[in-house]
Amino acid sequence: MFKNLILCLKLAIVFCAIVFFAKALQYLIFNGGFSGEFYDYLFLRK
Repeated sequence: MFKNLILCLKLAIVFCAIVFFAKALQYLIFNGGFSGEFYDYLFLRK
């Protein structure tokens, strides 16, 4: 059971990373290029 918990945790982390990367990529595509705004978005400084 403990092993399953660790596996679920790893899957959740990977899933969150993929979702975050997809959002960042989408933001880049819609706003064009690496700008200061992108870094603000990346580090949640809105």
